[in-house]
Amino acid sequence: MKYYPLLKSAKPLDAYCLMLTFANNEHRVYDFTPNLDHKFYSQLKNKILFENVSVVGGEIQWTTGQDFCPHTLYDESVPINLN
Repeated sequence: MKYYPLLKSAKPLDAYCLMLTFANNEHRVYDFTPNLDHKFYSQLKNKILFENVSVVGGEIQWTTGQDFCPHTLYDESVPINLN
């Protein structure tokens, strides 16, 4: 089984990207744009709604009811160095 660090925070960026911080202090960027074509996430094309993202129990959620798998966020995001 693959180990996944716990997602600690998600900050919205421009162009529907998310800055993710994991419990192992790793920072990654995830481009959420491809998901916006799915009916479940289509409301999030509204930037104000997209920016209301929060981390609950290690996964991201929006006030409109959408959530997203933290394992996919980790696997499909790009690591970045903030130093």
